[in-house]
Amino acid sequence: MFLNQPFTILDDVRNRWILVAFCAGFGIVFINVFVPFNINRWSNDSGLKEFLHLSGFGLIAGLILIVSQFFIRSIAGIRHFSVLTFGCWFLGEMLVMATSFLFYQSPETGGVQFLSDIPDSIKFTFPGILIPYSLALLFISQITSRMRLSELKIKANKPAFEHGLLDFPDEKGVVRFSVASDQILYVESADNYVFVYYTSGNKLIKQILRSSMKNMEALFIHFPLKRCHRSFMVNLLKIEFVEHGKANCFIKLFGVEKLIPVSRKFYPEFRSTIRREQQELLF
Repeated sequence: MFLNQPFTILDDVRNRWILVAFCAGFGIVFINVFVPFNINRWSNDSGLKEFLHLSGFGLIAGLILIVSQFFIRSIAGIRHFSVLTFGCWFLGEMLVMATSFLFYQSPETGGVQFLSDIPDSIKFTFPGILIPYSLALLFISQITSRMRLSELKIKANKPAFEHGLLDFPDEKGVVRFSVASDQILYVESADNYVFVYYTSGNKLIKQILRSSMKNMEALFIHFPLKRCHRSFMVNLLKIEFVEHGKANCFIKLFGVEKLIPVSRKFYPEFRSTIRREQQELLF
């Protein structure tokens, strides 16, 4: 269960740039000041040339992180890591760095010598990248926690969400109907239409609107109606229980018989959203 938990620290682009800058900067300073593993003796450089050569290791690490965290992650379509996928991703980054460092240090290395030298390169690279990587993640988590705490304090000083009527505009921006916010249960999409389900007395009512889920997400950005599936958004305040299966997840809402699916794509973000809502309630 721990390995499947969402790892959202690096979801924010700004946090990824902090990781890159910290690892590259730390690497340049650390390797020149402390000279780990007597790395300055691996070549005959001295003075400025030695400084530039040693700094190259930090710059290579930063470049690999940029390619990994931005380009490869974008191509792979990874929006959120789990703890397991992040661990595998980090090991992949470390192996690429170890290989790149070996070529950088000894560009003339042959195939047989390369295979014999790669274990030593991994042995030197792993602690060298683990230290700044861990410190960067710790720094980012502290910043995120403080920002989140500030947001919670601001919200705590604001009045609770007012239960009024929410307007539902169509794709052209024309309001077609309004529903009491505390009665909305979920929204379902099909083709170019969305179906808004809400309660009226003890009855489940459905309203049809020509719009898209993208428009609904923008409409409910400040309301606890969140996306859990390509075709569904649910009111977090109306969740009765969540059924966790081995390969799937379903939501049971108060007053709704059918179970709402949670897709793998939206599960990490949806679960973290539920946790944030719980933290706000506890706060």
